[in-house]
Amino acid sequence: MTGGIGSGKSEASKLFEELSVPIIDLDDIAHRITKKNCLGYIEIIKYFGKKYLDTNKNINRKNLKIDIFNSTKVKKKIESILHPIILSECKKQICKYKSEKFIVIVIPLLFETENYLKIIDESLFVDCNEDIQFKRVSDRDNLDGSLIKSIINSQLSRDQKIKKADTIIENNHSKALFKEEIYRYHNNLKLRIGKK
Repeated sequence: MTGGIGSGKSEASKLFEELSVPIIDLDDIAHRITKKNCLGYIEIIKYFGKKYLDTNKNINRKNLKIDIFNSTKVKKKIESILHPIILSECKKQICKYKSEKFIVIVIPLLFETENYLKIIDESLFVDCNEDIQFKRVSDRDNLDGSLIKSIINSQLSRDQKIKKADTIIENNHSKALFKEEIYRYHNNLKLRIGKK
């Protein structure tokens, strides 16, 4: 499952969890490996020194996020540090769920990175229009408008993702309607798997 920032991936994950579908969320993995003294944290310190540490020696995620979306050099370096660790951790978690009929892996940059296309069977794109996306992120994360724009612009466009996705679920309306769509997709998936 993929989608732009603020599209509703977290809400969709909650709905899949209600349906007892195991979730692997790459943002959660990224957050975990960059906690104090974890592998991602150690590697970031090795390269950047104390630049992104707060007074408690934790990574200042907001400052790091600002630099990632304002500097291609920082973005590429952070990706080269974290992406291999995240992929390795993701594969470990997939092995844990071998007996499940299916699992949902939340991959924000699914179409921007080739690695995950090789390990999934199909893609679900959670879509919403840019105005709604902007408002949700602004309300949720209290980020500067120009930074939100940078984050949105750093990802493939909606049109590109729509062309690449196997299934698209819109999240422009009410939570109830979105829930209906996710449940319908889940039921359809179960039917398809049952026929194999």
